[in-house]
Amino acid sequence: MSLWSISFAYRLGLGFHALNNEGADGSNLMQPRRIDVGNITYDGISGEIVRHHILENFVNICRKDQIPMLPLSQGLHPDRGPIGIRAAARLLNAGAPLSNQNLYASVRKAIASCSVLDIGGYLAAWQDQQGEYVAEQAYIQSACAELQTSGNRIAVEVVKRDSCFDVGWLISESPQDFTVTQHSAFRTTPEMNSRYAQTMRSNIYGGVIRADLHRIGTDDYWYLQGNQQRLAIEDVEQKTRQKALIQAIVDFLASPTGAKVAGWAPHVFLTQGAILLTSSRTAPFASPIKVDLNDSDRPVQPDTAYKSKMENLKNEQDTWVWAFADVQELLAAGTQAAKKLDDKSNG
Repeated sequence: MSLWSISFAYRLGLGFHALNNEGADGSNLMQPRRIDVGNITYDGISGEIVRHHILENFVNICRKDQIPMLPLSQGLHPDRGPIGIRAAARLLNAGAPLSNQNLYASVRKAIASCSVLDIGGYLAAWQDQQGEYVAEQAYIQSACAELQTSGNRIAVEVVKRDSCFDVGWLISESPQDFTVTQHSAFRTTPEMNSRYAQTMRSNIYGGVIRADLHRIGTDDYWYLQGNQQRLAIEDVEQKTRQKALIQAIVDFLASPTGAKVAGWAPHVFLTQGAILLTSSRTAPFASPIKVDLNDSDRPVQPDTAYKSKMENLKNEQDTWVWAFADVQELLAAGTQAAKKLDDKSNG
């Protein structure tokens, strides 16, 4: 089995954006995520918000290419994992509920039936009552009804799947003081103590993303099911999902989205980085930022050599690197990385 893995190291220049404005301080003042390194404050965009929008891109690709998904996964429902596994149990056993007898087979069926559960991961707990899960029957019809249990809980089991891709925080390359933009609703008179303010950010950010493509389509609990193969889907379906994930990440980098993007679409003035694909190990990367805590004035600085460091890792046998200096080169690099999966066997 080839250990396909891909990494993205990148720099994004984002002006007049609010991608990281995820919380409020006071009544109407939107605060950004910030990262303190030493005694210096930097702007931060959380990896979780990047991850969510990569999954949104992935769902759109799955709809377009008819890659299988369960209904709640298409809306990225928070409970898509546990509900999807229970729905898979009924599909697998002609309407029978989830139980300790069919748990792992149902997890396998959920992975095969839903590319979002497969790639995005989940944490699912279920209650066993005398060997059978007792749940409200209406959930399978609506796919949205809240699950309930009855009686005393005998045992609680947990099944989990780690996401097939990881996203690091983005951090600004330059210190970022806290600033606000006052809107027309801003009032300063004592009689009208009303303030609506929006923090607008402009900086160059460094970030990293890594995806273990070989894990896509695999059953985490295959070894508990007798002679089952680890891969829960066909090879061609695995490759389709791998390419869709690569495209979803590329789409995010080409057009970053995040919190409040509907009202404050970012002005993207820089897109550059490198993509590394390997078939033999977890993909390494060189970070576009470096940290020097001995420098109290600028503990975070850009690493201008990160692309050349990644290019030095390629050997054109089991490791390939594509550098990009703009969006057009990024799109071409993503296409070439996906094509390499066709050139080499996934076996």
